Amino acid sequence: MRTTKTIALLGQPNSGKSTLFNNLTGLHQHVGNWPGKTVERAEGFFDYNGIQYKVVDLPGSYGLSANSEEEVVTRNFIWDGKADLICILVDASQLERSLYMLADFAGIKAPVMLVLNMMDVAEAAGKKIDVKAIEKKLGLPVLGFSAADTKQYPEFLKKLDEAVSHPSYIDSADLRKEMIGEKDSPVYMIEKILDDTQLGNVENIWLAVKLLETDKLVQKAVNESLPFARRNAVECILNSAEGREGGIATGEAKYRWISKILKETCSEKTPDKVFGKWDRIATHRIKGKIFSFVIMVAALLACMMLAFPGMGIGFGLQPVLQSLVEKVGEAIGLWPVVVSFINNVLVGGTCITICMTSFIFSIIFVFRILEEIGYMARFSYAFDNWLSRLGLHGKAIMPLFSGIGCTAGAVCGTRVLDTRGQRLFALVLLWAIPCGSKVAVVLFLASTFFGSAAPFFAIGYVALIFLSFWLSSILFGKKLIPENERVGMIMELPPYHKPHWKMIAAMVGRSTWGIFKKALKMILIVAAIFWALSYASDGNVENTILYKIGNAIEPVTMFFGMRWELFVSYLGGMFSKEASLGIMSTLFNHTGEAFSLVTRVAASENLGEVLAKTISKPEALAFLFASMFNVPCVLAMGTTYREVGTIKWLATIMGYYIALSLGLAFIGYHIGLLIF
Repeated sequence: MRTTKTIALLGQPNSGKSTLFNNLTGLHQHVGNWPGKTVERAEGFFDYNGIQYKVVDLPGSYGLSANSEEEVVTRNFIWDGKADLICILVDASQLERSLYMLADFAGIKAPVMLVLNMMDVAEAAGKKIDVKAIEKKLGLPVLGFSAADTKQYPEFLKKLDEAVSHPSYIDSADLRKEMIGEKDSPVYMIEKILDDTQLGNVENIWLAVKLLETDKLVQKAVNESLPFARRNAVECILNSAEGREGGIATGEAKYRWISKILKETCSEKTPDKVFGKWDRIATHRIKGKIFSFVIMVAALLACMMLAFPGMGIGFGLQPVLQSLVEKVGEAIGLWPVVVSFINNVLVGGTCITICMTSFIFSIIFVFRILEEIGYMARFSYAFDNWLSRLGLHGKAIMPLFSGIGCTAGAVCGTRVLDTRGQRLFALVLLWAIPCGSKVAVVLFLASTFFGSAAPFFAIGYVALIFLSFWLSSILFGKKLIPENERVGMIMELPPYHKPHWKMIAAMVGRSTWGIFKKALKMILIVAAIFWALSYASDGNVENTILYKIGNAIEPVTMFFGMRWELFVSYLGGMFSKEASLGIMSTLFNHTGEAFSLVTRVAASENLGEVLAKTISKPEALAFLFASMFNVPCVLAMGTTYREVGTIKWLATIMGYYIALSLGLAFIGYHIGLLIF
């Protein structure tokens, strides 16, 4: 029977865990949620030297205090001793900060291997790290490594095999001396009170430190295990003046321990003056925002340029394939309904998925490069103050800004945020950011109905977006990010370095392919539903189910200022923004075959004229407001579901934006009745 060993990857965000995990497990991985949690769980397998290794990528966290759902999952996995080896990854270019995880781990009785990742970045920055000296000082297997360089993996696997075969544990004696200091220190007194208490696979010194750091899970576990008198004694120490400051003291002790290790094993050159000057601009309170805006505009332009080939393939394949299907269908005698289904659902749905996924690919690719070279941290820092008013911090600016290019791609960008509450709130705000397709539809309709006044709608749209942020903050902000959890962004800016192109290509390829597969399923399902509702054997739209349903619901839809054709176009906009124009083109012309979901603006050259003659200005105003805050495309919804992991939250966000868009339509319509 083959032996299986469990390896857990532990580290701070951006330490390279995901890169190592992906390169180790390749396609032999799956993602789900932890039991009873909505936190993502990534597991994979690989074989080496006759052993099957199960790799668990633990959620990134800055320490082992259970302050968030992600940290609870990480801590409980380690606490329960489920891994044969804990592989701690630290950023070699930022050792003083990233070794905090190792210091926080000291006192846990679990086998450890320390990986100094991004050694190439550290060396490029002029840092010299004596790996052997660190290994000797800690008494642990230590490896200097670059997860992005696949040539180094044989060395990693060899070190991993040794670490599993000969388990090593952190000796907490030196750190304990830093913690205790005088014998009347809170750490020493709590440790003595705990005495023979055994909780999980941790030492009492670790429990004492976590109690002083107000770790609620440790407090609960200790209170349940101690008799009343000893529990009361611990509470007295924690409530004393020194006890209340204990968390600060233990943090300082950990950094003293780290400094002593690095003082004897590392050295670095004087910081680069050129990059220092660059950073003074990039992180300036005003100049930094202007500079960031210019960089992001350039990035979005690059995204659009990269997306054009994919869009060209998608739109170019559609007429070719549809023509081929018609010819083959006619030659072999296929029923017209079958030909229509293949063309409008299978071909149309696949082609539009290719078009929209090209945007996602470009967004992930460009912003990954910016993150790799070290700029995204500066971008986040520049906007931290502004976003903190909403309860978020600077990291959220990246997905919010990239939403202008593609909502679906930007949804993936919310992973940079630290907690689930922050990610959910950022997703709520993100859905208000219009992608390029939505902006094109809104401006087209504004120009069609209001001519020279269209620019005022653009200004009003921006104002409404900020008002929606304020409303979302009231409705969702306090629940998802309570006041006591709203903290500023504390970060050590990473050094600039060259991107690892192979690693970027592999990561972008995996992400894009995964999103494409999930999106295609949802798009085909929705396309099939719309096709069934809109198909008529004689090509007359009045004989479709959709037409009959539309006439039946019009008394309700007119409450929001939209006749049924407009309301169906509004619903079609949930599939893709371009579809709403195609739907209007067919429904208001009442000619030709029932609409295709991928019909583009060019489907009717005189669409603007037809709409202007048919729709009143109050109705146009209602539809404009509804379109501004309609839910994003089905691809974005599918990607959102993938990120939130529950139908409940997807339905909540959808319901909020449907209510918001229809509410604005109602207001716009009745204001229009008074004006026009």
